[in-house]
Amino acid sequence: MIQTDKPNHVPPHDGRRASRRTRLCLFLSALATASLAPLASAHAADAEALLKEGKQLVTDKKYDEACPKIAEAYKLSPSPATLLELALCHEKQGKLATAWGEMLDAETDARKAARADIEARARANSKALEPKLPRVTVSVAANTPGIEIAIDGQKIDLGALGKGRPVDPGEHKIVATAPGRKTWETTLSLKQAERKTVVVPALAEDANAASTSDKPAGGESGAAAQAGGTTKTDTTTGGGAAVDTKPKEKPEEPDDGKGPIHRAKRLVIDVGAFGGGQLFLGGGSVDALSALTYEYRITYPLGGEAAEYKACDASACYATVDPAIGVPVGGQVFVGYAVSEKLHVGGRFFGSYLVTGGYSLLVGPALSVRVNDRLWIGGTLAVGFGAQKATINGARGEVPSEWADLNGGDEVELLLSRTIPTENETGFGFSFGAAVEVSYTLAEFGKGKSITTGSLVASAWPTFLKTWDGYAIALPIGVGYRFH
Repeated sequence: MIQTDKPNHVPPHDGRRASRRTRLCLFLSALATASLAPLASAHAADAEALLKEGKQLVTDKKYDEACPKIAEAYKLSPSPATLLELALCHEKQGKLATAWGEMLDAETDARKAARADIEARARANSKALEPKLPRVTVSVAANTPGIEIAIDGQKIDLGALGKGRPVDPGEHKIVATAPGRKTWETTLSLKQAERKTVVVPALAEDANAASTSDKPAGGESGAAAQAGGTTKTDTTTGGGAAVDTKPKEKPEEPDDGKGPIHRAKRLVIDVGAFGGGQLFLGGGSVDALSALTYEYRITYPLGGEAAEYKACDASACYATVDPAIGVPVGGQVFVGYAVSEKLHVGGRFFGSYLVTGGYSLLVGPALSVRVNDRLWIGGTLAVGFGAQKATINGARGEVPSEWADLNGGDEVELLLSRTIPTENETGFGFSFGAAVEVSYTLAEFGKGKSITTGSLVASAWPTFLKTWDGYAIALPIGVGYRFH
């Protein structure tokens, strides 16, 4: 038998090494999972408590307190259901664009998680909310190299210029910047479903930026730079170019050709003159009738008649007239308050003299709404009195109520004496009705900062009145100036 000095040795199999590494990884993974499980469970419990508390606050309509709690619950334990609850809270809080974006995200997350119920609910809510979104469209008047535009500090993609961007209702600040140009900014306010367009003008060159860019780096003078030496800049004392630490002045608002700013929460006064036409139908009081005494007869139930006489006065007698056309000239005054950029609420007064004979005085609450950049529409609920010259075709007198049944009517025809002129001024007495405003802006002046800011407008006020014994229809047309 042949012996060898080498001992018998069997090397370990590679599979055995892999098996050990696998067991070690599984052990470490299980250990990590076991250590993190209590933390995840605690987060889930906290999230559930916050969500429950947030929902109760929503029920109590305390949205400013509810939304942060639901947001924290979503942060601790993200789920499409919680995100949808947060979106609904933000909607009730008035943050419509924020809510709409969260609804879209909740719909996407629910689809990935196979939560068809949450997906359908989020889709239905986002579609219902979309028409209510305020949108701002930003465009630029000139192509400025390197321009950046931000809304409320958030930069917008220049590829989205000219497209309506959903925003929350309220005020928003738009800022445009570019290298070597002055900063431009504006503020606008939007309400639910309102759409506005902002045109960023060509940014003016910034002379300070241009002069700074011409200097060598580090703020050194030209001589120092040519000498090749290194100069240490001191911002407080000599030794180098001093740094200007003064705050830069706010750039002036450019004239973008859009006319004055129709600002809210300020006094509005509209003063104008007009002329037009007026149609009078029916009848009214005539002073000359007061000289008459009229007769009415009563028939007793058991037989027999009697004649009663009564003197005319403004309450007992009125004249009936042929349709009459008058020509009023006068003015109107509106004093109100700008509730918003598009809504003015106040009171309006109309006063006119009829060159054909007569007058009219009306007053009442009014509102005016700006439909677009030029057109305003509105209305006035008017009460007042007046008179108009008309051709008298007859007169009637009142039968006292206690004799109306025995007379067979509450009025009788009057025989007019020759002392009553055929044409006379007929009084309206108390009148009420409405005037519709249609105004068109001819020109605008000011920038919203001066009390002289306003619009030159051409206006028409179709007016419909019920007088005491008839009707009046007027169409005044004129021009005025609206201070706003």
